[in-house]
Amino acid sequence: MKSGETGKLVWITGASSGIGEALARWYSKRGWRLVLTARRRDALELVAKGLDKPENALILPMDVSEFERFPESVDTVLKHFGRIDCCILNAGISHRSYIRETRFEVFKKLIDVNYLGTVAHAVAVLPEFRKAGAGHFVVISSMMGKFSSPGRAGYSGSKHALHGFFDGLRMEEHPNIKVTLVCPGFVSTDVSANALTGEGKPKGTVDSTTAKGVPVDKAAKIIARAVSKGKREIAFGGIEKTGLWLKRFFPSMLDKVVLSSKKNWDIDREEK
Repeated sequence: MKSGETGKLVWITGASSGIGEALARWYSKRGWRLVLTARRRDALELVAKGLDKPENALILPMDVSEFERFPESVDTVLKHFGRIDCCILNAGISHRSYIRETRFEVFKKLIDVNYLGTVAHAVAVLPEFRKAGAGHFVVISSMMGKFSSPGRAGYSGSKHALHGFFDGLRMEEHPNIKVTLVCPGFVSTDVSANALTGEGKPKGTVDSTTAKGVPVDKAAKIIARAVSKGKREIAFGGIEKTGLWLKRFFPSMLDKVVLSSKKNWDIDREEK
């Protein structure tokens, strides 16, 4: 932790589990004050109780797709802490379904939560960052924000959109406001169990690739260190990182690799 970071305020969405919960633990141990946001108050309360300094955490339940609530939520945070230094925009949802078998409402929900909810949060906080002359947006994207695969098209599209928006924001607000885009590969969380099917219902099972992914506390450490260094963009994971290189230099080869590994993305197989 850099000197002077104790007492700063980080607002984490999707803080009730997974990467968000792990980041809450990381920052609490290092003296940061926290705002924890997710839909379920009871889950947030459990996270807060497990923190190193639970008295430094404000629980602020909300659904990020309720865009109109963000200005009021910003006021609540400022009244409680008087400042916002960093926003970790982590709330999100995935899906596991082929395009041909997916209701349009599922694609809309992915955009509302993953993209527009993140944008609404940033737009509401941006005036405060500009007023303070500093601030940091940390956007939890995905390697699916850099390339796609069968059965993930809606999720991938919602993550691709984040890069277009926040790359623009970074340039517009340079150098005072920082933006770090985080592109994890497989991380061992419940994201695949909570992923939506084509009908819009939770899948209910964890993919084997996700279960074998990067441990969530290790992921939080990687992210927090990148934030501390002011990194523009990072990616981490296992063999899936090869996809980034192939997408950039040999995109046709990436298609062949993905299509040849059907067992890793066969939706019918995963849901049996």
